[in-house]
Amino acid sequence: MTRWREITFSVDESDSAGTDPDRAETDPKNAKIVIEDERADVLTDPLRLRVLEILGKGKTVTEISETLDVTDARVLYHVRRLAETGIVTFEDAGDDRRNWRCVPVAPVVRFRVEPGDANRGEVATPGEGTGPGDEAPTADPASTVDPASTADPAIPADVAGQFNQAFREAAEGMFGPSFQASVNHNRARLSEAQAAEFNRRLLALIEEYFPPGKGDRSGIKYGFHGVLTPIDLHPLEEAGTGE
Repeated sequence: MTRWREITFSVDESDSAGTDPDRAETDPKNAKIVIEDERADVLTDPLRLRVLEILGKGKTVTEISETLDVTDARVLYHVRRLAETGIVTFEDAGDDRRNWRCVPVAPVVRFRVEPGDANRGEVATPGEGTGPGDEAPTADPASTVDPASTADPAIPADVAGQFNQAFREAAEGMFGPSFQASVNHNRARLSEAQAAEFNRRLLALIEEYFPPGKGDRSGIKYGFHGVLTPIDLHPLEEAGTGE
């Protein structure tokens, strides 16, 4: 089933910059850009969605950077990708790219999303699933919430989102051809002494490279999030309990 995401900008139709018929299918009645081709994949990036959500009538690179609390260089990369889809344009404000203004070309953009995409606010295609006149599904009144599910996660959702976002950006080439990245998932049975030694060495490396004031300010910003924790108990048949 095709799902759709719609974003509305706080602009009047007369304020929009117009649309390029070769790059977007436009509904003149609703001043809406409808995107069904591969450009939709560009729009489902979570950070780009956040840019679109706060864009309003338009914002400069600096304004977007300050609103979303990400670097202006990162914002510039993403608004350029958005411009490639034809749903925003740049108002050039001179040589200082921080002052370039990103402006939506129409009051509404509608694009398809696939399962697994960052599709907050998606709507069903009319005739498929929930329609305009249908009632929204409700939760099962008999369902219960597991108290354990409310515990603070070891990797908070916003932290996981930051790292997943960075990996998407790396795959697109935002960091250039040369950078360091690794993803490790390891499991092993360790004695308490071995686990303590590993933890000590890891913390020593973090202390060496990541405290404020250390590192190289001319380099790109790296992130590291580590979790060391027991993940299972020793099997009973090997515990020597005699049971």
